[in-house]
Amino acid sequence: MGLPGLRPTPPTATIIAMDDASDTLDMKRRAKVAAAIDLEGVPAGTPGQIMYVAGFSWKRARVRFANGVERGSLDGRHLVSRAVWQERELELARQHAREENKRMADELRAKLITGGAH
Repeated sequence: MGLPGLRPTPPTATIIAMDDASDTLDMKRRAKVAAAIDLEGVPAGTPGQIMYVAGFSWKRARVRFANGVERGSLDGRHLVSRAVWQERELELARQHAREENKRMADELRAKLITGGAH
């Protein structure tokens, strides 16, 4: 029958196994992180600091973000180190600059070929 005050688990309950996505993230108290994805009230890239870490098989953290929002149960799917985020942003900026340079070169080439300099 079960223990008094405890409800039995319904037979249709799903148990979700957490992957160890936080292996690449240094999950330590006071570590400086950034939101890897948009979270409720926290846009991707928002810097934050880990307040505390919990768990053994599924390490998760509570984070206070720079915009004043706190979120718990965050792991490597939700967080990256600030250094990793900054490197991602830098690489995106480089990629954007390469694409823009190519676009401008193609445009100039087309003008030269057609003879129109205006």
